[in-house]
Amino acid sequence: MGPPPPTLLVVTGLQREARVAAGAGVVTLCSGGNPDLLRERLAAFARTSGHSKIGGVLSFGLAGGLAGHLRSGDVVISTAVEAGGRHHRAHDGWHENAASALGARLTVHRGTTAGRDMVLVTSSQKIGLHRETGALSVDMESHIAADYAHRHGLPFAAIRAVSDPCSRSLPPVAMDALTQDGKVAIGKVITGLLRDTGQLPALIAAGLDSERAFASLRRCRRLLGPLFGLRSADL
Repeated sequence: MGPPPPTLLVVTGLQREARVAAGAGVVTLCSGGNPDLLRERLAAFARTSGHSKIGGVLSFGLAGGLAGHLRSGDVVISTAVEAGGRHHRAHDGWHENAASALGARLTVHRGTTAGRDMVLVTSSQKIGLHRETGALSVDMESHIAADYAHRHGLPFAAIRAVSDPCSRSLPPVAMDALTQDGKVAIGKVITGLLRDTGQLPALIAAGLDSERAFASLRRCRRLLGPLFGLRSADL
């Protein structure tokens, strides 16, 4: 008998993203939209025996679009992650495998992902970050997952679906809409809307964009298979 197959660590921001990613050979870790909490959870995971079985680290979920040609539901496969002037390259073979598997079925873009510890709320913020870095997308987990992979000598990849394109600003009610375990805090959302019902149209639009992005994530999961395109030759 050969060695057991590797386990993939998939880092997400939302429990819903983690549910899409779940499957045999996958361990999911959710940030709840809190970068510092994600760092703590990754540090705790590194201290467990399960860490020794990890063969790669994937950042998977929704992203904000930074480039004007990206639309909601488009998929960004990272070639590198930029954060604070530092760049972590994604594993060449892994992101090539993913792009080959997805390119004929989905609208796929390859380029740099920006990682930030805060949500970029406005259209102007997203456009500005694209001008500054050239990154295609932004999220709050990829830079932390990439740093973890780099420190532990593991292959890294990031596959993200655009939820909010740069042409759209997010409503304020969406900024505080998560619990620490990555679920939507419905009560907070309702309270925010009752205080300012004018946010409702923007929240509905954001919800429709999000559903398109989740549809793309589910297709990615089906098309890429158990380890999201990570192959034994990549280890």
